[in-house]
Amino acid sequence: MPEEEHAEAAEVYRESVARLQATAYRNLRQSIALATIVWAVLIALMVVTGDVTAARLPWYAASIVGGALGLCTYAMREPRARLYVLFTAVAFTVAGLVGVFLVD
Repeated sequence: MPEEEHAEAAEVYRESVARLQATAYRNLRQSIALATIVWAVLIALMVVTGDVTAARLPWYAASIVGGALGLCTYAMREPRARLYVLFTAVAFTVAGLVGVFLVD
């Protein structure tokens, strides 16, 4: 294989790998955000059905805030800010999840 064809094939390969990595990162980010949203919806349904006590309320609220922040990640355009909001959403969701199970 001539040197030019080899260099072109290597460049095409690098571009393909870069696109695959970007797509995988985007899919992971969206899956994490969706998980926080689904958990917040489940917690909101528990609040609506009356499964809330004074001890559980702060943890339920943290989970709902985490879901709202997860929803905000879809509206953000700047990648760095979106990442920070996603980390915050995960932190609130995990805190709410752990708190709900510790109170039970």
